[in-house]
Amino acid sequence: MDSRIVLDILGAASVLSVFLYALTGLLDQVRGLLRSWHAVRRDARALRRGTPPEGPDGR
Repeated sequence: MDSRIVLDILGAASVLSVFLYALTGLLDQVRGLLRSWHAVRRDARALRRGTPPEGPDGR
């Protein structure tokens, strides 16, 4: 019975570890995703105004 409890704890810990690893990977991508979203919105507004869109360096 004791070994069953230990195996259950290790199994739960491994599932939680994989979940946190995947969550960390997704959260690392959020900054780039937001930066790209803002660039798309900025370029769309520029096209609606009739001005050429800015480059990635803001020129």
